[in-house]
Amino acid sequence: MTTPQPANVTPTPAPARPRAWRVPAPQPGDRDGNACVPAAAAAAIAVTTHVLWVLVVGFSAMATDSCGPDDCAAGVVGPLTVMYVAYYAIYVVTPLALVASLVLPWRRRWRRTRVWLAVLAFLPQAVVAASLAALLAFGG
Repeated sequence: MTTPQPANVTPTPAPARPRAWRVPAPQPGDRDGNACVPAAAAAAIAVTTHVLWVLVVGFSAMATDSCGPDDCAAGVVGPLTVMYVAYYAIYVVTPLALVASLVLPWRRRWRRTRVWLAVLAFLPQAVVAASLAALLAFGG
C-alpha cells in the first residue's frame, strides 16, 4: 500500500546543472585598452638590447682564442656554453612569448598572463647576462 500524498505539496525540482564549462559573457567595461603595452614594451627593450648581446657573445667567443677549444678551463667553457644556448633561444622564446601575449583575449582577466608572457620574453636575455657575469667572475 502506498501512502497518499497531500494535494497541496509540489514536487521539488531537480538541481540545475553547474555552468562552470561556459565562458562568461564579456561585460561592457571588461575590455583592456592597454593590452598591447606589455608586449610592445618588451619588444622595444628586446630589440634594443639585442645589439648588446650580439657584441657580448661575439667578443666572449674571441676571449677563448688563446686557449683553444680543448685547453680552456671549465670556468670559461661552462658559462660560454650556457651563453650560446641562451643566445640562440632568444630567437625562439622571445617571439613566441610576445606573440602569445598579443594573441590572448584583450580582457582584463588576461592582463596578468600577458604581463608574465612579456616577462618570459626576457628570460633568454637574463640567462645571457647571468652567464656573462659567471664568465667574468669564474673565467680566471
